[in-house]
Amino acid sequence: MSLSILKEFTATLKILYAEDSLTVRNITKNMLSKFFDHIDVAKDGKEALDLYKDYYEKENKYYDIVFTDLEMPIMDGQKLSECLLDFNPTQELVIISGIDDFKKAIELINIGIKRFVAKPIEETQLLHIIEDVVASMKKKALQESEKLEIEEHNRFLQEKEEESQRALAVKIKELEEFSEALDVSAIVVKTDEKGLITYVNELFCKISKYSAQELIGKNINIINSGNRSKMYYKRLWNTITQKKTFKTLFENRAKDGSIYYIDATISPILNTDDEIVEYISVSHDMTQLMNSLEAKKAAEKSKEDFFINISHEMRTPLNAVLGFASILSNRIKDDEKALMMVNSILETGNDLQSLIESILDINKMKEDKFVLNENPFNPKKDIPRMLLKYERLAEEKNQTYLFDIDRYLPDTLIGDLKRIVQVIGIMLDNAIKFSPSETGKINIELLYDEESQNLVCKVQDNGI
Repeated sequence: MSLSILKEFTATLKILYAEDSLTVRNITKNMLSKFFDHIDVAKDGKEALDLYKDYYEKENKYYDIVFTDLEMPIMDGQKLSECLLDFNPTQELVIISGIDDFKKAIELINIGIKRFVAKPIEETQLLHIIEDVVASMKKKALQESEKLEIEEHNRFLQEKEEESQRALAVKIKELEEFSEALDVSAIVVKTDEKGLITYVNELFCKISKYSAQELIGKNINIINSGNRSKMYYKRLWNTITQKKTFKTLFENRAKDGSIYYIDATISPILNTDDEIVEYISVSHDMTQLMNSLEAKKAAEKSKEDFFINISHEMRTPLNAVLGFASILSNRIKDDEKALMMVNSILETGNDLQSLIESILDINKMKEDKFVLNENPFNPKKDIPRMLLKYERLAEEKNQTYLFDIDRYLPDTLIGDLKRIVQVIGIMLDNAIKFSPSETGKINIELLYDEESQNLVCKVQDNGI
């Protein structure tokens, strides 16, 4: 479709665009202005929803297209999309996002969103999306037109046979136009009842890298990636052979061996005797989105491996620093100033060691290898002793630091003392950091819950 023809159609459309970033909003609005004359802009999902409802109340119609960023404050793009589809199930929606969450993409597809524009936005990509939306809108308009014409045809059928024939001719012409519009905007393939391919459109050949001659007469399994179980395809065939529609995200293999993804809807075609004669699949290309998600996932894994390897490598020199610092602290007990500096090295080094262990713990949890080291300990003595540094930190800021231990607290409990102190330490560190100097009040309380037989810790502060 040429740009001038596209512009003739899009110029009259009413657009709603939601984006929280002012810079991105201005850039994208300028791009959209090349196609649309009327664009309302919102800075978050809630404002967009309010504009949408106000527009409907004033104009008694919906926005033609809604473009929305995915990550936004107050209400994100997914929640906005769900609200709009509840309000208007046929609303045309386009998600604009630098999305890197495979699960999130599947959730969006499952609620009925097919169109995505990746950030940073390219005009070519935006043009293709707009062409796709326009084709879809023309399709809907055509379907509505067909419905009205069929009703008119039924009313006048008894009056004049000639008018009936003319209406039939118009119907055939419109169906041809509908087929052409569908071929332009979607990937289409048809098979017979045995799964042998009977028709493919140009977009199907382009994405599969097969020619039509290579596909016609072949089983649809020719594009099977081999990465899905037999039970998956059994469920697919069980569904469509029962005259039901099957919707899924397919992973297929092209002629050159490359993998591509399509969001497909497969439906049976019935004859006048209600028998299945063909199956038709209408789908949209999701390869770019899925490849982007896989690339982002691999990058995240590489980053995690880097931090884990660095953490392991840091342990050896850090242990040496802590070891020598410990030896020095025992040898310079009479030099108060030097001892203070060495103790500072030990304290900072221990903090760094805790950070390294935390990074390694995260990796263990991700690999389901994290194990608690549960042993008997004395909560009345061991916990206060291991939290002494936080009392010193509070004193440095002239804050009030109170440590209250329940007199009914048992002398012995079983648990991972290191992890318990780690959690309490995080709460205390935040309490001290975000409470004011001089007037700050930090209260820590250790209790014992007889009913659950659990240790209970409460940290209270007067910070922000």
